[in-house]
Formats: sequence, structure tokens, C-alpha cells
Amino acid sequence: MATYIIRRLLGLIPTLFVITVIVFLLMHAMPGNAFEALVFNPRLKNAAAIYNRLVQENGLNQSLPVQYFDWIKNLLQGNLGISYSLNMPVSELIATYLPNTLLLAVTAEIIILVVSIPIGLYQARNVNGPFDVLSSFIAVLFYSIPGFVFALLLIYLLSFTFNLLPSSGTVTPGVPWSGDFADRVSHLLLPALALSLPGLAYYTRLTRGNSLQVIVADFVRTARAKGLRGPRILFRHVLRNAVIPIIAQFGLDLGGLFSGAVILEQIFTWPGMGELSINANLNRDYPLILGTTLLFAITVLIGNLLADILLAFADPRIRYD
Repeated sequence: MATYIIRRLLGLIPTLFVITVIVFLLMHAMPGNAFEALVFNPRLKNAAAIYNRLVQENGLNQSLPVQYFDWIKNLLQGNLGISYSLNMPVSELIATYLPNTLLLAVTAEIIILVVSIPIGLYQARNVNGPFDVLSSFIAVLFYSIPGFVFALLLIYLLSFTFNLLPSSGTVTPGVPWSGDFADRVSHLLLPALALSLPGLAYYTRLTRGNSLQVIVADFVRTARAKGLRGPRILFRHVLRNAVIPIIAQFGLDLGGLFSGAVILEQIFTWPGMGELSINANLNRDYPLILGTTLLFAITVLIGNLLADILLAFADPRIRYD
């Protein structure tokens, strides 16, 4: 396993290289750059001269291969560059915004797994029953609706109509309890719930389908013949085998869940990587665009690696020799 992990980690290097080349070329294919707005500012004297100086100082007058390899050289030294628009090191900006996105994504994933797996098991145990039919209909409905629609509905119902949860930010400003544990949790629940609902519906259906295949297996019939009943069969035998495809999907979805928080963070004014990456693209902030895109790519690759590792622990038959 250790050899396999090292091999996979080394295999990430060429993948990341290709990703950075594609992103770099697409980024420079966009019209304009971060400094062109200066030319159109009527209040600024000598705008053209200032623009040319900034372009030269940041190396944007160099050819694309030179700019790319300069960025790679700095990256290998741990330097992601200075943000054009915020005038701060990109690494510091990512370190500031990343924990909020991680908190949101991890909370949403916990909600998905804790809620969807028991529901899917209960559906499989009572297949075609009233609960199975109703919950399956709700799951398909939830999976068909985009996450941002859920976000708006939840804000309208839980925040504006019933005033149960705050609709924006991470803390409540101007109150004595601002920033304490309960205050932060109350601000986290609404965006985490909106982010988790489509995935919750999908994992419920996935658990149900996998469990139905396992329930009719020979080893489950043998367990019943030995006198095992109810929850012991369901959790010890059915879940242990039905969860293997779920683990694989979990690793694949981890990066998607992380990047899927981008839009929802804007809706809930959640200061995370979504806000940072969108502002970077709007401002043509090349170092910040490359830094955030590289982080999203690493997240997807790590999710795939994590899925393989978890599968090896969940299924003893899997060997990475």
C-alpha cells in the first residue's frame, strides 16, 4: 500500500503539469488583464505610462512560455506570486480563505453520509413500501434541482419566513455572542444543508441500489439461516458490502463538492475559496487564478487517491501490488 501511494503521488506531478499548462493558456486567451482598467480611468494622469510600467514589472510583456516557466520556477520555491488586485501573497490569501471552504465542504459531506446511508438501508429493507416510494420520489426531486435553487429556497423558508437561521456571513456582528461556537454553527448550517441536499439524494439512491443487490446474495441468506435477524444482518453484512461503491464515489465527489461550494458561497456571502476565485477571474488576477485553480485540481486528485486507499481498507480482497 505504501508503495502504491508513493507511486500515485508521483503520478500526480505530470497531471498537475498538464492542468497548469491548460489553465495558463486559457487564462491568457481571455481578453484584457488586471491593469487595463487603468487606461480607461479618466481621473488618472499618465495612465498609459503607468499601465506599461505595471505590465513590465509583472512580466506580462514577456512571451507566454517565459511567463509560464517563471511561474513554475517560483511555484517550486513555494511562491505563488502576488495578487494584482489585492496586493497580497497568493499563498496568504489561500491560507485565509481555504479553512472556511474546507469547513463548509466537510460539514456537507458529513450530513450526506450520516443521513443518506441509514435512509438508503431502510429503503432497501422495506423495498416498494410507502416509505421507500415517498423517499425515493423526494430523492429524485432533490437530485434534479440545482444547488443554488435549494439555497434560495432555504434562505426564504428558514431565514426570512421562520427566522431560524442567519442567511449570510460566518458570525453575527454587533452582538455579545458574536463568534462563539453556537453562532458559528448557526451560520454554517444553512449553506452546508444547501450544499449537501443534491448529494444526499444521490447517495440515498446509491445506498438503496447497492443494498438491494447485497440483500439477495448467498452469504446474507446463509446469515439468516444461522439465525441472525434484523439490524445485525443489515449493518454487519449488508452495509459492509454495500458501502464499497459508496466509498469509491465519495472520493470522486470530494473535489466536486469542494468546487461546488463556489456558487453557494456567493449566495450566502460565505468568505471562502468561491469568493476568492470568482473575484480573481473578474479582475483578471493571473497569479490568483493560477493559485486557486491549482488548489481545486489538487483537491480532485487527492479525492481520487483517498478513494483508492479507503477501498483497500474496506475490501480486503483489493490489493495494490
